[in-house]
Amino acid sequence: MKTAKFLKSPLGMIGLIVLVIFFLAGVYAPVLASSKPFVVKMNGEWYFPWFRYLFFQGYYTKPVDIFFNLFMFTLPFMGIFWRKSLYILGLQFALFLAIWLFPLSDPASDIQLAKARQQKIEQGEKPDFHFEVAHQSLYKKLNRVTEALRKKKHHERITSHLDQDFKAFTPYELQKAEDELDLSYGEAKANWLNKQNIEFILWPLIREFHWQDDAGGDQRLNQKLPWYELTRINRKDLVASLLFGIRISLMVGVLAIAIALLIGIPIGALAGFMGGRADLLISRLIEVWEAMPAFFMLLLIVAILESKSIFIVIAVIGIFGWTTIARYIRGEFFKERKLPYVEACTVMGFSPFYTMMHHILPNAIPPVLTLLPFAILGAITSEAGLSFLGLGEEGSTSWGVLMDEGRQAFPGESYLLWPPAFMLTTLLVAIALVGDALRDVLDPKS
Repeated sequence: MKTAKFLKSPLGMIGLIVLVIFFLAGVYAPVLASSKPFVVKMNGEWYFPWFRYLFFQGYYTKPVDIFFNLFMFTLPFMGIFWRKSLYILGLQFALFLAIWLFPLSDPASDIQLAKARQQKIEQGEKPDFHFEVAHQSLYKKLNRVTEALRKKKHHERITSHLDQDFKAFTPYELQKAEDELDLSYGEAKANWLNKQNIEFILWPLIREFHWQDDAGGDQRLNQKLPWYELTRINRKDLVASLLFGIRISLMVGVLAIAIALLIGIPIGALAGFMGGRADLLISRLIEVWEAMPAFFMLLLIVAILESKSIFIVIAVIGIFGWTTIARYIRGEFFKERKLPYVEACTVMGFSPFYTMMHHILPNAIPPVLTLLPFAILGAITSEAGLSFLGLGEEGSTSWGVLMDEGRQAFPGESYLLWPPAFMLTTLLVAIALVGDALRDVLDPKS
């Protein structure tokens, strides 16, 4: 009945569809943007660089990316076996910790070739291009070839938007100019690349850049290119950064609210169930806690720890965002504790803790569900706002960090500011629409 009512809400359905699109784009961001092709057939051999680098920390340097890369495979199983989704999620965390604590080796590294190279250098052999290539693994050679193809493909795509005077500033032309400084090296490199036979290559769906890859070129190119070809002020691809930035918003929204729930539910339940002095003391604690500004507390914590990690931001948002949840739970426990089924539990000899957790709490949770979308909205907004003010994790792809970069380049490159701002606004509006529809569905008066 409630599901049917939600489906009849047009704005709620629009918001839900947008949320699903954002969620899938964030989880499967490497499918949409990556500098590693899915499949390559070179010189008669098949390679799968996208899969080989998917859990390599030298390529995906942030733990959030490794977690979501693993989540790409566990998510379908959670959808199929949804009754056991908690077990699958536990397995997800276990695998993530194993991968992060015991890093995989670089697919392009070869210890034996590296030792042989060093020995020949010590014997007096002078390194040149052919010497370097001869001591590289197959994946190292493949990376050289695919990087050259990627730059050429990118060059052909963006030159259609450029005047003749600007074409010399593209990454491809700048690389050619650099190679020409050493004619022997550049010629040897060009001849070697021409000999490599690429029979088949399949790139990611939208961009052939990872968000941490240097897109190269000159910053002046941004004046001539459309928004989907722009690069950030640190020369990273903007579209790839926007796609991977969805992961930051998802992680902030879920983890910050999870922390708030873990703190707010027990405190609110204790205040509502105990009443009296305990309730009075807890209520005063909530009032004092709400009076402390999260922004200045974050400044203090960042100054003490000398770190602007995204996890510090999440922890601060969660630790200072539990009071509203505690108030909701307190009110529901006040209402529920006077009902006959609670008195029956007391007569039957159930402990107060058992009555709270197994009987009152399940009935108090539904009203809190209507609060969660707006709490997630607030957490995402807080993180973006703090990052926009320069308190976000440096080197991150958070939309707030991207907007901060646009602010730093304002007004000369103000066009860098509106793409992340537009995506953030769209996501927040979608969350608000879903939350409003969910509140109407769970409202007992309706």
